[in-house]
Amino acid sequence: MATLAALVGAGLLVQSALKERRAHLAVWSAALVLMGLGLAGMALGSFAGFSGPAFRLSAVTAGLLAPLCTAVGLIELAAKPVQVRFAARLVGVSYGLVALVVLLLDPLSTKKQDSGLPNPGDAYGPLPGTLLTGATVLTVLALIAGVATTVVRTQKRDKAAYPLMLPAALATVAGMINVIAVGWLPGLLKIVGLAAAAGLIFFAASKTTAESADSDEDDRHDEAGSTAPRGATGPHDYGSADQEAEDEMAFDPPHRPQQPPRNTQGMRRPEPPQPPLPPQGGRHTGQRPMPPQPPAGPPTQAMPPMQSTGPVAPDDWFATPPPPQPQPPTGPYGQIVVYTLLDGREQAFDRQVNQLIGEAVRAEDGILIFTCHEVEGAPTQRISYQLFRDRASYNEHQGRPYVHRFHGESRTHVLATNVIDLKLTGGSLPVLR
Repeated sequence: MATLAALVGAGLLVQSALKERRAHLAVWSAALVLMGLGLAGMALGSFAGFSGPAFRLSAVTAGLLAPLCTAVGLIELAAKPVQVRFAARLVGVSYGLVALVVLLLDPLSTKKQDSGLPNPGDAYGPLPGTLLTGATVLTVLALIAGVATTVVRTQKRDKAAYPLMLPAALATVAGMINVIAVGWLPGLLKIVGLAAAAGLIFFAASKTTAESADSDEDDRHDEAGSTAPRGATGPHDYGSADQEAEDEMAFDPPHRPQQPPRNTQGMRRPEPPQPPLPPQGGRHTGQRPMPPQPPAGPPTQAMPPMQSTGPVAPDDWFATPPPPQPQPPTGPYGQIVVYTLLDGREQAFDRQVNQLIGEAVRAEDGILIFTCHEVEGAPTQRISYQLFRDRASYNEHQGRPYVHRFHGESRTHVLATNVIDLKLTGGSLPVLR
């Protein structure tokens, strides 16, 4: 029953691993498969006697490879740096392969034991016994390091580490039980202990998949409320500078010289247009003046008759167009930049951004506010807030050489960037330099 339960749990974990593509689920699925094979070897030895194949099957799977897989899976779950996870995989795979070859080829000191479940050290020689002891030491150290890493991350207020506390503790207990049961417990306690370790591994993995499902649902809700593109500040703001300019044109069109109306038959004003004539009596009469009569002499280009399409302004044709009026000056312009940094690059990025702020504030009069903040509880998040006197000051700032140098040098420290453009619509600034 324990063998069947372990293999069924391994099948369920394999499905979750294929669906979510998370490394620790794949490694723990392998650990459950190995525990199930180890339980099968123990059951076969209990009924038919521990011959060489049955003993090697239980020793290699449950005594060597399953504890290593449990420890490597915990490191994959708890450790954030890629280098640590890669080192755990490298050590686990290389040590496991070497020990596996030795345990399969080394001769046994006893070929068959009719009663009881022997410990691996009772049937193997010095070299395989040393390799099994080394695997036990590596497993215990990795389990302690994994759970300690999770505790340290929670002490640093890493929100992603809080859901990992229970799975890490369960995996650590499962690995310890596996090592103790296979190496030291007598008789049927080996089977009971190994079955308990398999159950704890399955429960720990199921907790991580449940937390992942909850996190994905929260992310979908967050994305539904925050999918506005760069510069968006509300549900009706499309965040595009071009769109914003078009909206302003729609509500406040600039003053342009009036063009003559076109009729519905496609007629247009001839080129070049006739020179405007002064109104009669020095003032506008409120009526459309009659077209001038052509003078005597050689024929000239006459204006074709126009068909009116509706009421028009009195002097659209002959009044001098008004000069374009200057646009009102733009107000302060701001920008928020959210940086997501690579792990371990925080101090280098802070030095570069502090140098940029110092140079910009000393050299530019158009900067009103220029700050950079660390997000509490998220050590890899930085938020930069910049407020300029106007858009021209911002454009001038972007062309400075130290700004280009900062963008080039900080690129190696930044994982992702989110830029939000701001336009001041209310409030006041106490100090304007």
